Amino acid sequence: MDKRDKKRTEKEKLMEELIYKGQRPVMKPDEAVELSFDTKEKVDNIADQMKNSHNALDSLKEILEKQQKDLEAMSMINGVSAETFDMDMGRLQKELEQDYGIPEKEAEEKPQVTVKPEDSGKVFEEIRNELGNRIVIDADTLRQLLVAYRRPFVMGEDKGHAKNVMIVAGPKGSGRHEAVAAVTRSLYERQIFLSDEVYTIDMSLYQSNAQEQVFLQDLYEALCGKGSVIIFENFEVGFPSFLRMLDALVCDGKAILSKRYVLNKGILVENQTGLVKDAVDSLSAEGKYLVFMTPKGSSAAQDAFGADFLYHVLDTVTFKSLDSERLNRVVDRQSENLKKRSADNLKLDLEIDDSLKEWIKTHYDKTNGTNSIAQLFNDFYISLSHQVLEKDLPDNAHAFICSENDLPVAKIGVETVMLNRSKTSSEEIEAVNKELNEIIGLDMVKNYIKSLQSHIEMQKLRREQGLKTSEVSKHMIFTGNPGTGKTTIARLISRYMKAIGALSRGQLVEVTRADLVAQYVGQTAPLTMNVIKSALGGVLFIDEAYSLYRGKDDAFGLECIDTIVKAMEDHRDDLIIILAGYKKEMAVFLESNSGLKSRFPNIIDFPDYTGEELRKIAVLQAKSKGYKINDDVLPKLEAYFSEVQMINAAEAGNGRLSRNVVEDAILAQSERLVKNPGDPMDELRMEDFDFTIKVKPAADTLF
Repeated sequence: MDKRDKKRTEKEKLMEELIYKGQRPVMKPDEAVELSFDTKEKVDNIADQMKNSHNALDSLKEILEKQQKDLEAMSMINGVSAETFDMDMGRLQKELEQDYGIPEKEAEEKPQVTVKPEDSGKVFEEIRNELGNRIVIDADTLRQLLVAYRRPFVMGEDKGHAKNVMIVAGPKGSGRHEAVAAVTRSLYERQIFLSDEVYTIDMSLYQSNAQEQVFLQDLYEALCGKGSVIIFENFEVGFPSFLRMLDALVCDGKAILSKRYVLNKGILVENQTGLVKDAVDSLSAEGKYLVFMTPKGSSAAQDAFGADFLYHVLDTVTFKSLDSERLNRVVDRQSENLKKRSADNLKLDLEIDDSLKEWIKTHYDKTNGTNSIAQLFNDFYISLSHQVLEKDLPDNAHAFICSENDLPVAKIGVETVMLNRSKTSSEEIEAVNKELNEIIGLDMVKNYIKSLQSHIEMQKLRREQGLKTSEVSKHMIFTGNPGTGKTTIARLISRYMKAIGALSRGQLVEVTRADLVAQYVGQTAPLTMNVIKSALGGVLFIDEAYSLYRGKDDAFGLECIDTIVKAMEDHRDDLIIILAGYKKEMAVFLESNSGLKSRFPNIIDFPDYTGEELRKIAVLQAKSKGYKINDDVLPKLEAYFSEVQMINAAEAGNGRLSRNVVEDAILAQSERLVKNPGDPMDELRMEDFDFTIKVKPAADTLF
């Protein structure tokens, strides 16, 4: 018997002792030991009982201790030392814990400090003085936040309910998350909280009933974790049934679950059987601070949850945009942090000129506040790291950073380098414009794309000056027959939008109905959302989009369309959706959902190519493959294309027709060259082309 078989036998023996505890006969010293089981099912049943028993580990330990003396004696008889036996038994115990999911005992926690109501004022005054220097926040907002945290210490806690429910309002970049985290950390440092962790649940991530278990698992972990604070973000766009759970947590203190769950290694799993011990059928908010974060204030909570919810909200903390005094503090603090990071990691002696600080105050994105300032300094740090890596600078090299010609620069030795890592790329814009100019026809499409650059640049300048921006919808509908360049233009748009800073990633995700619509109930919304998530930061191109709607009885298609419409609203700043298809069919499709028409104001028609345009396309395609078409072929080629397009452009394929004609000519030329090896290899002659009309008139033109 090898070691693995021996350990397996020992485990089986221990499991038998656990289940049939007290029934084992006493062994005599000279009696042989034999472990056996009647059936494999008995072993499986024993393992299941161990998994479901909260006292399994204690029972195992009790058995181990009870049998240890007898087993030690047996081991000594077999020549095994007690020390070796202890080590083997320790390993065996750990293996049992791993095999059957029995958690190890956690380290003892530090005792939690209880704050009396009369002492809470002093504690929170200390925190106020401490945080006044640690974080950038105006005094009144900090006072409001500390009042919200202190409230349960003064009023007492309502058993079975949250400690407090608060709304934290204010624009992005106003320091909301930082302030909540700082107060939580201060209370943890004083051992008033068991943890400094702040859980954040983004409600925009859960957009269908199919994600219920994922949402419940995230919510369960937050409610049952050691952290005392849970932040709920983007509840304005949350899924209704999940919002009702949050409403119940606030108003009733607990949310009743529609299904019964059990815990499997700390994970909620739906129970498929009857009543079980320790089932989870509700979630409780007791002992937690529930923080609902929004840029809109109480009105957003009223719209999402209703009046009863607001009745239970006792504190609304409103953060303000950066004023001059706070702006100076943020810039100074970020400057000191940049100097420290540069010294510690890059070994640079960094000097920051006041001109750079003034440049930051002028150019940071006012709509993103402190986040934008932090991003600028992080860009500076990355640019400096490039110089250290590329130039192999010595330790403690001096770097002077300042603003020069209204641009941030670093002067290291005799060199001056740019620090600004712009999201725009002049090289990429130039490359895309060149490709656009080389595309035959489509002048209206090209002019529309170029007009977007001016608009986006103007909105950027308005944000820098703190003015309101007026975003236009960039979602589009491309109508036209196959081969008119819709996919090519969509790909160029994705690159162009990335280059001018309108999109963060610039990828093109091309899909059809088969990629979005599932075959079973409850699967379409998650499938569609997964595709949308893969396209965030870029362009989602849905070809033959009209196929998503096959009539009012197409429940799956309608579910897909509803999901797309909602995603367009939730991610309007970093997602462009382009729908493509035949003009007539797309007009019917737009009637399938009342929100589609208004969300796709840019309908761009791709006309069929003329014979002249297809002739030019053929010349370019031949050139790209290393061939040239003889001049005497071109008039005949143009006339052929014009005739085919007049008969049935949709079936002919437009640009695909031109490509097919050129490729057929190249094949014919190869046969000709075999017979006439002296002919030029890059020349396409008249005899290489087949001008046979192969398309038939469209059905609606026949009588």
